[in-house]
Amino acid sequence: MPLTDFLKFGSSLVNLEKTRNFNVFKEYSLEAFRNFLDKHTWRKRLSPRIRISVVGTNGKGSVSHFLSQTFSKLNQSVGLYTSPHLLSPAERIRKGPDFDPVSSTDLETIAKLIFENAEEAELSGLSWFEWFTLGAFVYFESQDLNIQIYEAGLGGRLDATSLAEPDVVVLCSIGEDHKAILGDTKEKILLEKLNIAGPKTKLLLSMPHENDLNEIVRSFCSEKGIQLAFFERKSEEAYLLYNLNFALWATRTICDRISSTVSFLKIPNSDNNKRFFDERPFVSYSAGLKAGFRSPPGRLEILSKDPFVIFDPAHNPDAVRTTLRDISVLYPEKKLSVIAGFLPDKDGESMAKDLDLFVKNHGTRFAFLNGPEFKLPNGFESFALDPNDFSKRLFDFSREGTLVLGSFRLYKYAVDAIQRNTK
Repeated sequence: MPLTDFLKFGSSLVNLEKTRNFNVFKEYSLEAFRNFLDKHTWRKRLSPRIRISVVGTNGKGSVSHFLSQTFSKLNQSVGLYTSPHLLSPAERIRKGPDFDPVSSTDLETIAKLIFENAEEAELSGLSWFEWFTLGAFVYFESQDLNIQIYEAGLGGRLDATSLAEPDVVVLCSIGEDHKAILGDTKEKILLEKLNIAGPKTKLLLSMPHENDLNEIVRSFCSEKGIQLAFFERKSEEAYLLYNLNFALWATRTICDRISSTVSFLKIPNSDNNKRFFDERPFVSYSAGLKAGFRSPPGRLEILSKDPFVIFDPAHNPDAVRTTLRDISVLYPEKKLSVIAGFLPDKDGESMAKDLDLFVKNHGTRFAFLNGPEFKLPNGFESFALDPNDFSKRLFDFSREGTLVLGSFRLYKYAVDAIQRNTK
């Protein structure tokens, strides 16, 4: 069929991230997508690979970015697939060593590979997320990338990325989010995420959890015959530093435990590589940055220094509490106001209460977006903010600085407002 623009075709598909109609998952099955991929051999490994699935409620995006950078520093060719994006869908598909969003030229290549082998009718039956997952599968294999890292979009068991059939599962923190789909307890949510493991999974690497959750992880791995290792450090440091050190530990564990069966991952025992691991973990995040690691985009990201605007995508109660804790430690001298926006399927009331306490302690102000995309938390009606007034309020608040959080979607609001203000 004729070459079609990858992003344009994707925009014609059902996008649950926009509609938030996650009720369809009650009837969802991966069977159709699996059969489609296998028909075209699009998840086949053309050479020996290690595919890594990263799951969890919080931290999986930053951990995925740090894992990709670490393997790249060990001279591996790396593909990285993450979601959601901040500004452009192209951000979801990246490759090392630079990990820039996939280029328009490469998107043309992906589209050509797909549309030369599949009919538009069968492609039109995919969801938006399945379409991008397909793009990552096709691109990473066409680029012959040895390490392929897939951040799960939602859950694990029914996530399209599970069809990568991971060799390694990396499990981040577990919290309560998407309860209507994944379950109303942490135990149920954990099992949904663990079940991204498949027949090729040899190793599961986990952050430490509450004792009962740890036991579920142990039981699951024992039953499936999967090697298990827990990261021993507790999350008492800023979350970006913790996630960086977790990713470094995970990389070394993967090298130690399965490199003997994969020839390309036999990391030479050179002085440089020995030092690379022996000089870790990092004692500060700045030390990690000095060593050449880059902050994952959108995580505790300073968007403007004057006025001071910092963004974080925290969008569930556990994540918001962690972000507020880290902000207080990292910027103790700043009295930050807050602009938050919560999607309708989130626990906005719980997060709003934590933010209320934060601004009262700092003697500052807050506002909650209320509009088509965002739901105003009950009981906070007097703090409603029309999305059209975001820019004005951001700079009204900015005397000491403003924290913007609650959804990845707010990133574009903040960036656009800052750009308009600097023109």
